[in-house]
Amino acid sequence: MERRNSWLTYAAVMMFIAAALHVLWAVNLWADSAWVADVSNGILGDKGWLWGLLDAVIAVVLVIAGKSLLDGRDFGRWVTVIVASVGIVRWFYWMAFTPFLSLTVIAMLFLVVYAVLVTWGAEPTR
Repeated sequence: MERRNSWLTYAAVMMFIAAALHVLWAVNLWADSAWVADVSNGILGDKGWLWGLLDAVIAVVLVIAGKSLLDGRDFGRWVTVIVASVGIVRWFYWMAFTPFLSLTVIAMLFLVVYAVLVTWGAEPTR
């Protein structure tokens, strides 16, 4: 039995956790939970169900990316690097409001990017 690289396993688990959080967010939007976030002034107006659908689609893509990472495929690597990079930039904007949380999430995202990039050529692509 071939042993999987633990760095890739870490990155895949983080993709699964991100997918679970997007599912929770989608359910909250579908339940019209105004206490979570008032998105009525956003791009889509008061169409929370549409934001929920977008979050559900993102969750599906993240699950597929996590599974792809576990299988050693390039699709998961690309999606993970892009999602983690966007997340790093996003959390830098929150640094002034929640510095400890921001630094923690940024460190975790840097580890995800490192995990994918350091193992990119180590396993054959299928």
